Amino acid sequence: MTDEALARTEELELQTRGRRTGRIHSVRLWFAHADGVLWLRADERAPDWLRNLREHPECVVRIGGHDLRARYEPVADRHGALRKLVELWRAKYGAEWVEPWYVEKGREPVLLRIVA
Repeated sequence: MTDEALARTEELELQTRGRRTGRIHSVRLWFAHADGVLWLRADERAPDWLRNLREHPECVVRIGGHDLRARYEPVADRHGALRKLVELWRAKYGAEWVEPWYVEKGREPVLLRIVA
């Protein structure tokens, strides 16, 4: 899948393996792509999909009819990663949809590295 196609696609479908059941769970999310990395955002309460990724980092991401394998990686610099995510989202979705306060407390940047 090309960078251009990733930029044009508004949402992805994230498929994670349940941390307790082992069953596949799906959720649709906004995303941004840069340098082989998909950037997502979660709230600090850690939704199920993020808790699943922390337990089972391998996942499948469906974007525009393409299935991509990816792996969750914790970010070292949470605040810096959140600033990068907001910058990418503002460029993709428009400043009117992505507020600057997204970098405030309570937001969690999520990094998924695409696996070849």
